[in-house]
Amino acid sequence: MKLLFILRVFKTSIGRKQLMAITGLLLSLFMLIHLAENLLLFKGEEWYNGWVNILITNPLTIYLEIGLLITFIIHIFMGMWVRYENWINSKVRKYETINWQGGRTIGSATMLYTAIILLIYIIFHLLHFKFTDHSMGFYQMVTSAFRNKTFVLIYITGSIALALHLSHGFQSAFQTLGINHEKYNIFIKIASYLVALMMVGFAMISLYYFFGFDIKADIEYNNLVEMTIE
Repeated sequence: MKLLFILRVFKTSIGRKQLMAITGLLLSLFMLIHLAENLLLFKGEEWYNGWVNILITNPLTIYLEIGLLITFIIHIFMGMWVRYENWINSKVRKYETINWQGGRTIGSATMLYTAIILLIYIIFHLLHFKFTDHSMGFYQMVTSAFRNKTFVLIYITGSIALALHLSHGFQSAFQTLGINHEKYNIFIKIASYLVALMMVGFAMISLYYFFGFDIKADIEYNNLVEMTIE
């Protein structure tokens, strides 16, 4: 029965859009959690390495990663399918494909391009952080990467693409799921922009280490300790 229901969902246009919306919201939640994890960098090497070690030694982590991968694949596949259907409709019914009126934003107009950038960036991110040598320690691996100009530029590009993607995708997901009412649409829109803005935090973290603010903070702290001792 459940299998038949899933197949029925895949066969309908609204079902595919709802799957894309649900998986999109789940991925947005993951990105917020991942941002919170990155903020542990500011707590120092012991805190960050400690948290990462908890994750990699937890037997449930592998199942969460598999679930995340499946969610990501479904989101991409449904997005491509819906995009193809929209393209077919635009050709058959002569719809205007570019229209900046009626609520169109930069986020909605660039969804395809930001999706492509994000896919490339995620592959780069995984190759650089997950499928690599971790012998130097996770904190040192991340912070040393953030001191590299090329990596920081790629990271900023990915963060901006993510912010633009979510600025439209987050609120669009609620509308697709039928959570759409004039009384609270404004709050959904504000929430989507806040979530998008928070994604810029990834870029800000990389810039913090790129400009050496952590080193300056350590120097100031050591100077303060020496003055106190004297």
